[in-house]
Amino acid sequence: MKYKRVAITPAQARAWEETRVALLWQCPAFPHVLYTMMDNAGSEHIALFTTDIPIAATDGSTLLLNPETFFKYNIPQRVFIVAHEIMHCILNHCVLGAKFARAGKVGYKDGSTLPYDAKIMNVATDLVINSLLVRSKIGEYSKDWLLDESVATGNDAAIDAYAKLFKQQQQGKGGKGQQGQQGFDEHLTPGSGSGKDEHTAVNERSEQEWATAVAAAANAAKAQGKMPAGLAVFFDQVLNPEVPWADKVQAFFARKVGSGSYDWRRADRRLVVRDIYAPGRSGHGAGTVVVAVDTSGSIIADKGLMDRFMGELSGILEEVRPKRMLVMWIDAAVHAVDEIDEPGEIRHLKPKGGGGTDFTPAFKWLGDNHITPDALIYLTDGYGTFPSHAPNYPVLWGNVTEQLSEKHYPFGEVVNVPVTKAA
Repeated sequence: MKYKRVAITPAQARAWEETRVALLWQCPAFPHVLYTMMDNAGSEHIALFTTDIPIAATDGSTLLLNPETFFKYNIPQRVFIVAHEIMHCILNHCVLGAKFARAGKVGYKDGSTLPYDAKIMNVATDLVINSLLVRSKIGEYSKDWLLDESVATGNDAAIDAYAKLFKQQQQGKGGKGQQGQQGFDEHLTPGSGSGKDEHTAVNERSEQEWATAVAAAANAAKAQGKMPAGLAVFFDQVLNPEVPWADKVQAFFARKVGSGSYDWRRADRRLVVRDIYAPGRSGHGAGTVVVAVDTSGSIIADKGLMDRFMGELSGILEEVRPKRMLVMWIDAAVHAVDEIDEPGEIRHLKPKGGGGTDFTPAFKWLGDNHITPDALIYLTDGYGTFPSHAPNYPVLWGNVTEQLSEKHYPFGEVVNVPVTKAA
């Protein structure tokens, strides 16, 4: 849909200027993002005024406002609305919604999925943002708008709020805080506010540029002493997200090893069974990859750790497609070395060992056998004797001891692998 621009009256222009000044006064971070990152829609007002939406909307980069309804709210409420839309843009909600819509589902870290419902996701994202703005005392919240902290607060992820709302809908229930409430905005397809097609709009968004702008916005607000504590935590989470350990392992292989190319003549067998024709992998992204497992008591004692670690690793290595893959079982000595043909075989291997820990034998065994791997990943508790010199190949330590810092390891990269918490 193309949104038709309408002219605003001199009184509305003054009201819009008052809104922006009030937003700047309350928290300079929001105007900074509005002016530097959001599409001005070809307008001096840095917004697209149109009567094609009820009150407010965004497509992830453009702010759309209906002058007939937006200016009926008082200044603090208008500040709240504008800050709300800017938050959608910072969090990239419109692009995420478009991706969920294409997939038809919302995926979770444990591998589970839920059918995607745009209306439920809109409510979920609104609940998270509104809670954060209310707690940060940005503008004025109207009791008619969405807010239910039994479902979501500003510290929650939108997809987690979505799961709660989806479950409530399935049970025929609604959050007690949502009764009689409604959202004041629409979440549009990326690019629709600026007249671009979705694909172009998604590809034009640079997460690095957004991160830089958000960092500058946060610093500007902090410098003026106008950064509420809740927003300070939020901006820190946006700029320094907690990345799952498996993602870090995947990034390590992407940097150090790469992956095989694609061949449209070979269908991906994992997707063919789902009636999806996609190109299969062609060639290999790595030569030899070695997985060394510290089989000391602390590792074997966590029964779920090995299954979780090997399961995640096999999925990552299916993308890397090494020509040769070795799994070494080591405590103070090399007990066994398994060579496998397919990454999926990893999860079916049985640990061998159970004594103390010495890391040197793993590196010595590779040297003695004239093997220089493209990458070595070593799952360990970190307590043992290290080689005196770093090898001439990339090493990733999968550390399972929370108390140890990255500095404990004399070389290589480190990723912290969570252990199972005792009940």
